[in-house]
Amino acid sequence: MEPNNNNMENMQENCMDEEVRKVEVNAGETACEAEPVAEEATNDAAPEDKKTETTDQGNGKSFLEILKTCLQKAVKFLIKYRKWIILLVILACIAAVAMMVIVKSNNKKNYYESLGQTVTEMKKISEFCTAKYIGEVMMQDEVKKFLKRKNIVLIVKGRVRAGFDLSKMEVESVGDTAINLMLPPPKILDIITNPTDIRIFSEKGDWSQDEVNLVANAGRLKLLQLVLDERLLATAEENGKRQITSFFTTFGLKQVNIDVAEDTSSIDFKGLVGDSVSGSAIALFAE
Repeated sequence: MEPNNNNMENMQENCMDEEVRKVEVNAGETACEAEPVAEEATNDAAPEDKKTETTDQGNGKSFLEILKTCLQKAVKFLIKYRKWIILLVILACIAAVAMMVIVKSNNKKNYYESLGQTVTEMKKISEFCTAKYIGEVMMQDEVKKFLKRKNIVLIVKGRVRAGFDLSKMEVESVGDTAINLMLPPPKILDIITNPTDIRIFSEKGDWSQDEVNLVANAGRLKLLQLVLDERLLATAEENGKRQITSFFTTFGLKQVNIDVAEDTSSIDFKGLVGDSVSGSAIALFAE
């Protein structure tokens, strides 16, 4: 009985070995079948990459060829129509020059109009003050009637203004960079003495307001004599030329020539001082 058992065990072992072999063979066949599939997948992917590279190269070459073709066509077009192109360029240059001339002409016209309006406005100024003098005088007057004597001393403070009457200004010529003007001679514009500027320093006897006014007018006359001695008119002329020149240079004028007409008129003492003055009044002090 023991030998039979041994034989049975040997047969079972042999059967198990055969089954193991079959499993190993099947596993080997499966692995072999998987390898070709992977190789086929790799081979399929490779041609696609090659196709992509080829397509990219093809696109690059096509762009260069298109660019080259466009340039060739442009050159041919320029050569074929070069006369018309040159004509168009010439016409464009002429149009640009004409536009510049028109703009410059308009600017010049506006410039002269603006300058003319300015001169017109300036001529509305009848009293262009360019110098002034502020002074004070002490006037004494004495009147004797029969056996009576009266005396008065006034302090007269006043302001004298000198300048031009621009309504008489003339523009002799105007250019792009220069203007020539003729100014009237400078004159005494006025003598200003307010009532508060006239004070009675001392008074003896009875003096009417008219008599006081005559003495005050004598003080105004003395102020006028002082400014004439101080050459106030010459100062007014110099200041006037400088101010007018500075004004016109703001228009871009590089040269402003100003002449002053010769003064042939006399000073209007009556209009500046008053209808009449005291003939006996004398100046005790003036500054």
